[in-house]
Amino acid sequence: MNARHASLRQRLVAALVVLTGAVSGLFALVTFVAIEEMEESVLARQLDGELRWWIERLQGSAQPQPWTLANDTRLYVVPDVPPGARPAFLHHQPVGWSEVFDGTDTYHVLRRDRDGRQYYLVSRATTLERRERRWFLVLSAGCALSVLTALLAGRLLADGVLEPVRRLARRVRSADPARAPRRLAAGFADDEIGELARVFEQRLRELHAFIASERLFTSDVSHELRTPAAIIAGAAETLLARAELLPRARNAVERIQVAALEMQDLIDAFLALGRATDQPAAPCSVNAVVRAELQRLQAAPGVAPAAVDLHEEADLTVACPRPLLTVALRNLLDNAARYAPDGAVRVTVTDRAVLVDDSGPGLDTAAIAAAFARHVRLTPDTAPGEGLGLSIVRRICERLRWQVQAQPLPQGGTRFALVFAPAPGAT
Repeated sequence: MNARHASLRQRLVAALVVLTGAVSGLFALVTFVAIEEMEESVLARQLDGELRWWIERLQGSAQPQPWTLANDTRLYVVPDVPPGARPAFLHHQPVGWSEVFDGTDTYHVLRRDRDGRQYYLVSRATTLERRERRWFLVLSAGCALSVLTALLAGRLLADGVLEPVRRLARRVRSADPARAPRRLAAGFADDEIGELARVFEQRLRELHAFIASERLFTSDVSHELRTPAAIIAGAAETLLARAELLPRARNAVERIQVAALEMQDLIDAFLALGRATDQPAAPCSVNAVVRAELQRLQAAPGVAPAAVDLHEEADLTVACPRPLLTVALRNLLDNAARYAPDGAVRVTVTDRAVLVDDSGPGLDTAAIAAAFARHVRLTPDTAPGEGLGLSIVRRICERLRWQVQAQPLPQGGTRFALVFAPAPGAT
């Protein structure tokens, strides 16, 4: 498990398991060492008392043969017992208690000297070792059981500890930034989670106030601009109806009329951006908007590229305000025409997207990354503008959950793709 990508629940459970394993392992080790030391100490005292009793009983009498005592213990008296009848390791044993391994078995040896004789009690350690192995298995099983219990208890405790965090996450996830939160912090204790819930509630209220203020400003400004834009368009239409208008003046008035109509579309798009997100939108034909914008592009003086190619692979319809789709496509087409004034623009309508290809100089990776930022002009020497078109397209896509993508073409030029969100229930 990668600790960096582990969930908080997994980290809590892992911490409890590791802590329990370390504590239980240390406890088992200390207990095992203590039991081993205690058993050896008890055995040493027992053998010492028994050996002293035999020394007093024998009182220097010769003992040419070893004596077999209880618990597989043997008594050797040197030099009475001949060398062939006693273990070879007795020659190197000091006075007192020692543990000896002869290559096959382990023995506990206790030596006492009196009146020129050496008395040895030799006890085979097999029984003690067997008992130590049993203790080791018991302690190991207890340690493993402790870790398993900690794992199960950790999961239960983590669920209980993290339940307020999950409840807060659900409330924050379901909160609508466009609406003031209601009782987001209700039901939480006066602890760190409750404080976090109150901070979230306060920040969401501030976010709601900011969004409401922005929408109100956008709506007010758009409404104020609709009247002068309509007056300009009406005046241009009146002037174009006059037969005595000179050709040069007529061209200028036509440009004014086109700009006024585009301004009205842009104002309608801003109004649509300022409305609430939960309002239903009527179906809009993407093909019809694309054809209308291509006609506008080809009729615009001094803007139309040398060639415009339209491929309609599908009849695409999306549910969205028509002004937003119009402004998004218009900016992509104007951008393509602006960067390929002497080349070609190819537009493809698929079942999910609109692809706009131009034959301009193309963009590198750094330019593509900055293409949708505000006031960024990709080729300021050849393309006039304020660098807001693609930024507006990105904002419209964020509003409608669409995607706008840019990539260089292998043969040169750039492709901008407007990818629409799938319809609800579509796979």
